[in-house]
Amino acid sequence: MKRLNILILNWRDIKNPEAGGAEVYIHNIAKRLVKEGHEIILFAAKFRNAKNEEEIDGIRIIRQGNKTTVYIKAKKIFDKIKNETDLVIDSINTIPFFTPLYVNDLPKVALIFQLTGEIFYKILPKPMAYMAKNIEPFIYKKFYIDMHSVVLSKSIKSELISLGFSNDKVNVIKPGVDIDFYVPGEKTKYPSVLYLNRIVPYKNVDDLVRAFKIVKKEIPDAKLYIVGCRGTKYEKRIMKLVYALNLAQSVYFYPFVTGERKREFLQKAWVHVLPSTKEGWGISVTEAAACGTPSIGYDVPGLRDSIKHSITGFLVPFKNINALAKSIIAILSDETLREEMSTNARKEALKFTWDRAAMLMNKVIEKVYNNLCEGI
Repeated sequence: MKRLNILILNWRDIKNPEAGGAEVYIHNIAKRLVKEGHEIILFAAKFRNAKNEEEIDGIRIIRQGNKTTVYIKAKKIFDKIKNETDLVIDSINTIPFFTPLYVNDLPKVALIFQLTGEIFYKILPKPMAYMAKNIEPFIYKKFYIDMHSVVLSKSIKSELISLGFSNDKVNVIKPGVDIDFYVPGEKTKYPSVLYLNRIVPYKNVDDLVRAFKIVKKEIPDAKLYIVGCRGTKYEKRIMKLVYALNLAQSVYFYPFVTGERKREFLQKAWVHVLPSTKEGWGISVTEAAACGTPSIGYDVPGLRDSIKHSITGFLVPFKNINALAKSIIAILSDETLREEMSTNARKEALKFTWDRAAMLMNKVIEKVYNNLCEGI
């Protein structure tokens, strides 16, 4: 395949303090596309003390604007480099870059992490959330329905197909995990529960705290670790809830972590819990699995793909706090079950590699580029 100049548009890059699973996904695939010979430019928003430009793992990162204006700046950067660009990847995290409006003669791929849907009610006032939830399907059908797209799970693909997207144009490319880095380690001597993710309202960390109150009645020595604090208002709400429920001696808050410290939390926990409203996949689930730690989550898009119910963890009905607590208790109190799920989780994680994800992305890029060149 011809070596291409690829422009990726995403609101954050891997160094952004608010980077999450989407940025991990993009960076791990992009750096492997570089190794295949492609030239990659990632355009993202600036953040405090960020360089305007830098190269990381062969990826040229250009930063302009903030998390709001980055979408306007994207068109300007494209106009500046379009003559040296062969293909554009429009990655969509709630707000799309609307590339169909200005990327006319070049092949495009939509990288859709999830449809926001009900999450709008967690991040916007109700009137605005209602409008956004109803406008979102229109935007996808108006601007993206004819584009080839990449999603992380079958759940998200099903949602797009329900909007009228062609089955053949929606490609599922599941995330990978560094299975040589994320490996099983020694567990805590006491029952431990871990939440390791961005602490935002739609992740429902408050549900986990309420469930943990029930857990403590059955397992008094259990401890809960909430990892990923960045000083937000929602975090303060969670802390107040912890004190209101008299859990201050059993719930511990930690800042956002990476690398070995992150791995240590994932290794030591008896169970990892992600009670999110919705996920594109839930990369922390796969990272935990690689460390031999089962996960519990709500039975929602994304998590029902990354968690194999009763095999690598449990899926419980959405917002059912009693069921959430019951599942946590089941894993903490049953050593045989816990060890079986730990083994299953590690075995399942071994199926997911970033090399495979990058190879599949390369195939999509090749198909989209060749189709345009052939006039299909």
